[in-house]
Amino acid sequence: MKRIIIIGAGASGLFCAIKCKELIHNVDVIVLEANKQPLKKLLATGNGRCNLSNKSLSFDQYNGEITKSIQDIISQFDDQKEFLAEGLLTKWMGNLLYPASEQAKSVAEVLLDRAHYLGLSILTEQTVISVKPNSQGYKVICEHANYEADFVIMAMGSQAGLLSTENNRQKIIGDLLPMVPFKESLTQMYTSPVLKSLKGVRVKADVQLMDGDELLSCEKGELLFTDYGVSGICVMQLSRFYKPGCHLEIDMMPTFTEEELAAIVNASPLTHPLTGLVNTKIEQYLSKNKDPLKTLKNLKLSVTGLRDYKTSQVMQGGVVVRALTENLESKRHAGLFVIGELLNVTGNCGGYNLHFAFASAKHVACAIEGIINA
Repeated sequence: MKRIIIIGAGASGLFCAIKCKELIHNVDVIVLEANKQPLKKLLATGNGRCNLSNKSLSFDQYNGEITKSIQDIISQFDDQKEFLAEGLLTKWMGNLLYPASEQAKSVAEVLLDRAHYLGLSILTEQTVISVKPNSQGYKVICEHANYEADFVIMAMGSQAGLLSTENNRQKIIGDLLPMVPFKESLTQMYTSPVLKSLKGVRVKADVQLMDGDELLSCEKGELLFTDYGVSGICVMQLSRFYKPGCHLEIDMMPTFTEEELAAIVNASPLTHPLTGLVNTKIEQYLSKNKDPLKTLKNLKLSVTGLRDYKTSQVMQGGVVVRALTENLESKRHAGLFVIGELLNVTGNCGGYNLHFAFASAKHVACAIEGIINA
């Protein structure tokens, strides 16, 4: 009997294990997880609601090595069909796909129920030290046990988020596969100055990330002022394009031109006209500016850095895609596969990363089925 070992019981690892058992008869599948329980990060996804995918699967929503094979994996995966086959009903809310229950817990329970029914072995608190090729396949060396396998699927993700293990992925992978060093992505920004007087204020803004006069990227959405800088979905999206020395240009009243605002202010009967237009904390801040309307329309903040991996949703970087075949198998080491966030493929907020996690998992399960049944 062939044995598949999957390192990591997150979204991609557990889904891949389920698909391997469904597709391949008479195969032993073992999932090794460093945490005390599987799917810890999945349970926190989408503020506990679990945004699974996005209707607009545009490839410009991804960073890294978006090769033709990666594009095919992303575009050919049908989330609703796949999850319904596992017993999970999903629904679209605008462009975002959620479980019908709107609970990440439902997704986790469905996957764990399927894993139990299929007889999967999920071994927790298994810290992997290294993976060594041998004449039979691979030896996976853990702190307290060793495991032999015909196939190894690396699904360790990255260290992003408080719920991730801080294991050194590069150390585990060793010289088996080349890696682009991880760096923070989808996270908050440190700024100078820090507008502490605006702490807790949220605004619907148009935000541009600039490198001098060069536009790196722009986003529309909610921005949150904090005691270290700025946060909010639009800020986290822009963090993908961060460069040292860049700055933000924030339009806090995007539905009006500066001239229209000036007309409103000039016609106002109020002693402090901006009180009727913006949050009182913003009004108090603007009252200290020489040109409050210009600041309201174009607040400039230098970005001094990104918050660390503990607050990041994902990390950019990972295993080099061009070191793998179209089936995400190592070109140098047959039977060694990589899926999910461990690959140098990083998506935007909005279900892109989970979509790729599940899509790459199914893709590799099908590839191994083809090898075994050849």
